[in-house]
Amino acid sequence: MRVDRLPAIFVSHGAPTLPFEQVPAREFLQSLGREYNDVSAVLCISAHWQTREPVVGAVQRPETIHDFSGFPEALYRIRYPAAGSPPLADRVVDLLHGAGLSCGTDQVRGIDHGTWVPMMLMYPDGHVPVVQVSIQQHLDPAAHYAVGRALAPLRDEGVLILGSGGAVHPLGYADLREGADPDPWAIAFNDWLNRAVTAGDHDALLHFHEEAPYPARAHPYPDHFMPLLTIAGTVGPGAKGTILHQSWDLGDLGMGAFAFQGDRIA
Repeated sequence: MRVDRLPAIFVSHGAPTLPFEQVPAREFLQSLGREYNDVSAVLCISAHWQTREPVVGAVQRPETIHDFSGFPEALYRIRYPAAGSPPLADRVVDLLHGAGLSCGTDQVRGIDHGTWVPMMLMYPDGHVPVVQVSIQQHLDPAAHYAVGRALAPLRDEGVLILGSGGAVHPLGYADLREGADPDPWAIAFNDWLNRAVTAGDHDALLHFHEEAPYPARAHPYPDHFMPLLTIAGTVGPGAKGTILHQSWDLGDLGMGAFAFQGDRIA
């Protein structure tokens, strides 16, 4: 089991069909799993589970949730075999309560495609246990950042904290089409995001609605941006991130991935 301090990582999980697509983002996630093959567990903050307050999945054998419609039948036959980890769920609850944050546990809900899509590419045999944490319905950036601050000690405990969302996620705004090139506004937002992450400008990330170009186009409903803020929170203000991957899918769907290492955990 890995015992050195792990980075916290944000990935863009794209469409549910990503495991079947021959695209750079799929290859990247496969390589990421090989690099972190020996982690004790993954704690995934998924954009696709929204609750009033943070909720931690505590199921020993989580079901595979197919939380989408209109996709090929093969997608609905996927069953991802990874176990959950009730002990890790308890540890997450303790950390959140210790930071003065309200949270709950869920003994029934399985894992949605925001979790199993990257996990099945990273760990196809399901040997790494996974626990999922919800984002909050109010989509408050500071609240999600605070959750990351509370979870930071897990990075010293062999747990890979994985935020799963989208660097540019314009569902509801852009007409996503296979083979299309990204529009200038999508590129502008993505370039801004890269600069903010690599400069360690967490204040800009927290105020992306005011600081970024075209935020309402890049994230019409910013659920897929919240996991990035939680991941940045694990290293704290000023800590610079690194770009792990950059690509586009279906035109304006930004598939960027970032790692946040930081110098210390406070």
